[in-house]
Amino acid sequence: MRLAVVAVVTVTVILVGACEKAQEPDRAAIAAAVEQARREDAEADRQMRERAAQQELARREAEQAAVDDRETQEGARRARQLQLEQRLRALLIDPASMQIRNQRLNANGTALCVEVNGKNKEGIYVGFRRTIVMDNLISFDQDPDDSYREPQHQFPAIAALTGCF
Repeated sequence: MRLAVVAVVTVTVILVGACEKAQEPDRAAIAAAVEQARREDAEADRQMRERAAQQELARREAEQAAVDDRETQEGARRARQLQLEQRLRALLIDPASMQIRNQRLNANGTALCVEVNGKNKEGIYVGFRRTIVMDNLISFDQDPDDSYREPQHQFPAIAALTGCF
């Protein structure tokens, strides 16, 4: 009986030792798998942050390009407006007396719609008059010469054609 008890205890000790040895490699494998998963998550996070940074950079560059394009277009419109103003100024008797208000380019930028005032030959301001200035034409509202012009060359027709007034 004693021998049987010793045999059972020996078998139990051997089995318990074997179980502990079997668990140790499993713990190491689990720790390695956890570390590998942590590294993969860290790499995925890094890649995601990098893509987000690239997308933000592309968005900012596109936004800046749109702003630059608007500024270029606005600069071209201002230059065109100044060119047409100079054309009008050259027509006046006293160019230095020219006063302008409510100036704007029409929708397609071909005509300057403006109210202009200037001095006449006697040095008296004549009052603001609506005016349309184009490359090949300057038309004043209430121009006495309009009665002698063909209807399509009178101020109301030109105003309707250009969309000024």
